[in-house]
Amino acid sequence: MPLPTNPSRNPASPFASMRGHHTGIRYPSFEDARSFWVDKLDWRILQTWPYGSLTLAYVMPPDQDDFHLEILAGPGAVPQPQFTDVDESLLVNGLNHVCLSVDDVDATLAELRRRGVEIVNAPFEIDDISARLAFFRDPWGNMFELSQRLAHPHPAG
Repeated sequence: MPLPTNPSRNPASPFASMRGHHTGIRYPSFEDARSFWVDKLDWRILQTWPYGSLTLAYVMPPDQDDFHLEILAGPGAVPQPQFTDVDESLLVNGLNHVCLSVDDVDATLAELRRRGVEIVNAPFEIDDISARLAFFRDPWGNMFELSQRLAHPHPAG
């Protein structure tokens, strides 16, 4: 089933200037987090700066300039719960995952596995959103969704 048409924009809203820019993730070690994103996943560092005892950085996907992941790293981070699968994670309130669009979920998973990244679930499809999905996690338990848009040969009806 194709996605529905976007609802009408509301330029009169006092919040009309809001735009997505980045997601921040707290890590215990800047160098380890940098290594995961930059060395393992080929993301690019836009900027690094200090904030108190932490080191922060914006990293960006290999071929996208308008989405940033903010690494917030340094001592004092408490480990979060790690879930064995996506369904288990749905039982806990709060931020669940960050979604990354890809052209081919299966090819991306194969490369993540080759690079030693932990895969959370096998790929699956949800017809209601015309997507093939899979999840991986960083070494600290943060989950990331891979989403591939599916083309359907017949119209929904």
